[in-house]
Amino acid sequence: MKRHLPTLGLVLSATLVACASDGATAPGTAAYNGALPAVRRVVVISIDGLRGDAVQDMPNLVALRARGAWTDSMQTVVPSLTVPGHLAMFTGRDVTAFGVTSNTLDQQAGTALSMNGASTMFQWVKGAGGTSAALVASSLVPASQLEEARSYFGLDAVTAVDGNLDDLRTRAVASATSAYAATLLFVHIPTVDWAGHDYGWIRTDVGGVGGSDVLGDRYIAAARAADDVVGAVWRALQPAIESGEVALLVTADHGGGHGAGCKTGVPAAREHCTSDPADRTIPFLLLSRGAAIGRLAGRPTNTQVAPTVGRQLRVAVPSRAAAALR
Repeated sequence: MKRHLPTLGLVLSATLVACASDGATAPGTAAYNGALPAVRRVVVISIDGLRGDAVQDMPNLVALRARGAWTDSMQTVVPSLTVPGHLAMFTGRDVTAFGVTSNTLDQQAGTALSMNGASTMFQWVKGAGGTSAALVASSLVPASQLEEARSYFGLDAVTAVDGNLDDLRTRAVASATSAYAATLLFVHIPTVDWAGHDYGWIRTDVGGVGGSDVLGDRYIAAARAADDVVGAVWRALQPAIESGEVALLVTADHGGGHGAGCKTGVPAAREHCTSDPADRTIPFLLLSRGAAIGRLAGRPTNTQVAPTVGRQLRVAVPSRAAAALR
């Protein structure tokens, strides 16, 4: 299977220092508004390339909606790409507004983040004395760049994983349940995005009712395989979630299937980058004791993910970040 995710480029260490100036220890940070319960740890799972309407084919996520706050209408940034989407998720800021609009995280992008005071939820946790760890696809962060990524994002540990979901499931469960588990664990599942690029997010030979999209068979199969990972992490964490110790958050960076013009020579069904709802609409699920249960109103954005994590961990969230979900 092809590897379509971008590779992190070099970013000056000064960028990290400048970004951290708006982190958890900075003055002027927003105060906790009391809307979310406190937890000791948070696990965030990002299913790369997962459209909001794909959840209907994912039995674990469907079942878990009855236990948490959820939506299939969260909006990612435009262009709807992996790097801007994840940076928005990590920082609580629409990074496209200050020029981060490609799948390249290089010195120029790092400078833009620095100049606009963007910092990551991992840095917020570190500033409050906590720890963060990440399991990230090797196509996004090659083994040779793990240390660079760890330093840049403010992580204590980062591990590269591949498309072997059995291995990823084992690693995710072990990391989430370890006696030395990080305060914030990020788990990246890349294979749904790979299936979309390789085979198409949607079928082009048939349409649904009213012209709606019909998701591709191989894309659905990839979504269900990712759903199995989510289910395994949920079952492993269920006692800790129900006791109020841990919160589990599941979301995505972008959708796909309507990427006309995103990449020369590539059919729209196998790309993403546009403001079309299919490219931009993603799911969100929060499982946390005491959090409101039911569908979230309106169309929240993925810039609200990091502030929501920060509120639950009771770390200071920069005032320029988006509002936490209520």
